[in-house]
Amino acid sequence: MSREVRLRLLWHPQAQFVGYLLAQHSGLARKRGIALTCEPIDFSQGGMAALQEGACDLAIASPAHLVESAAPERLVFLMAVQQSSPLVYPVRRSAGIASPADLAGRTAAVWPGGEDLEFRWMLRKAGLDPARVTRLPTADTVAALIDGKADCAQMTVYHELHEMEHRGLPLSEVTLFQPPDYGAALLKDGLIARRDWIGPEDALLQDLVELFLEGWQLAFHDPEQAVALCRKLRPDMSDAHHRTQLGHMRDLAASGPALEQGFAVPDPDHVRRALAAMDEVDGHAPALDPAQVAVARYWAAAPAALKAMTWA
Repeated sequence: MSREVRLRLLWHPQAQFVGYLLAQHSGLARKRGIALTCEPIDFSQGGMAALQEGACDLAIASPAHLVESAAPERLVFLMAVQQSSPLVYPVRRSAGIASPADLAGRTAAVWPGGEDLEFRWMLRKAGLDPARVTRLPTADTVAALIDGKADCAQMTVYHELHEMEHRGLPLSEVTLFQPPDYGAALLKDGLIARRDWIGPEDALLQDLVELFLEGWQLAFHDPEQAVALCRKLRPDMSDAHHRTQLGHMRDLAASGPALEQGFAVPDPDHVRRALAAMDEVDGHAPALDPAQVAVARYWAAAPAALKAMTWA
């Protein structure tokens, strides 16, 4: 009998999640006796709330989402494909904004659902009180920047930044603020589960972590199959966009702690940085032990071949 598992994505299906999508659609999950469903984002209910309320079993979310959730002690961080921040914050060169500190009194478009801790930390690191920047929550941050509703916009290098150019605003006309330049980079995507899955569901969690590692290995070793699935699920995006996004995901995977520890490692430092950002920006952070939040034993027990980066 198949074990049903619902995985809530952090956005709509695209190459950002293609390893998980391949796990569902290529037959990998079925071979392991798992009936996997990858669900798109639901803006009416954030991933952490959905996870804690039982609307899904697992969620793709950042360690920042975890530590900022209503009950972070109930959640664990199991793996992460992206090992460094993929976010950039473009401003028009013509706006006369030379640094994040120049955003005082301006408006920044950010995604809804509380994904702006990194942005606020970057402002703080640049010497600006984040409260001096008006944040405009919107799913389409590209349109907000192009239409002039925002002076700065939250974007990923693998999706929105390409959309910005496709819609007529070339990179040559913007300045990109990048969190690593200010010591404010945070991990974006991670695999999050409820802590109460640990124990009686150990075998299922082990199978799931290995399944997702297998899906991503398939994506990076067989990019044509990955792009074909993305084309089927997202026909509104071009093959070039799918390929570019997959390439960015490969580069992000082969970075940070993964270079020394292995592909998709749930390094506690990602949690530690999110807690530090929350404490510095909001003046408080939950009393969590990063080593207890980042549960690495399932990742560690997975076959070495699933953690090798022969595609890098």
